[in-house]
Amino acid sequence: MKELGIGCLLLTVIGILIVGGLVSSFASGIISFPFHVAGNEIETAHDAIDKTINADNAIYNYEWFKQTYQDIEAQKAQLSNAQQTFDSFVATAGERKDWTFEDKNEHSRLNSVVLGIKNNLEQTIANYNARASMANRNIFENSILPNFIDALTFITK
Repeated sequence: MKELGIGCLLLTVIGILIVGGLVSSFASGIISFPFHVAGNEIETAHDAIDKTINADNAIYNYEWFKQTYQDIEAQKAQLSNAQQTFDSFVATAGERKDWTFEDKNEHSRLNSVVLGIKNNLEQTIANYNARASMANRNIFENSILPNFIDALTFITK
């Protein structure tokens, strides 16, 4: 019976030490929490600066803006060409009621080409504008390229 009492006492002491350690750890965690948050904010800011402002990133972003702007200009010309082809077909095809099955298919195909180029141009412009508005990317633009491109200035129909 004496051993059982000693065993219970030993388990009670161990339990008190464990609970006391947990409470102590929790209390020190609460006290150190604001310092931990502040330290992480500073470290995060340093990491963001290190990853943003370096030669590889600067060159990549600068080239991306230049290339994407030229892609937009090329898509603008493609849209103009496709629209002229569509308009020419409509002008020379005569009355719609007199169109053959092939005429209707060609009209649909040309219209799909125009729509596809418009959609692609709008997406490219949206990507350009999104990246231009990102604080960690717009610093790599130059004063020659626009900060924002309005899709309506490129897409007239």
